[in-house]
Amino acid sequence: MILTVICSFSISHVKIAQANEVTIYRWVDEDNVVHYSQHEPLIDDFTEIKVHTAYSPVQTPLKQTALEDDEESQLSNQLASASAAKCKNAQTNFRTLSDFDKIEVTGKDGKSRLLSGLEKQQRLRLSEKEVELYCNSGK
Repeated sequence: MILTVICSFSISHVKIAQANEVTIYRWVDEDNVVHYSQHEPLIDDFTEIKVHTAYSPVQTPLKQTALEDDEESQLSNQLASASAAKCKNAQTNFRTLSDFDKIEVTGKDGKSRLLSGLEKQQRLRLSEKEVELYCNSGK
């Protein structure tokens, strides 16, 4: 007997938790325009409408979920390969700047020139930071 009462009590609470009652207010303004709102209007002449709603979560189809997982894994693989390429490029730049005294660069105008000592040091520090960023990020 007690078990039946407890079960029926818990089932009724589950139903209450799933169904919500929403109050909608309806009124007509001085221009004869009908309005609806969930907030009580400032005027006194309005009608309350009780609406019962039930919540049921939308289920994603399994096929769609599998496609999203495939897309995520492809994106992850693309990001990993791009990161590996940036790491290799950063290491190559660092080695080149470290191993050679004179570094020749081509400007936007297409003319070649040698880097000054200060420019070389700045680029060496930058390439060192790039190696730290791209090559040590997964560790």
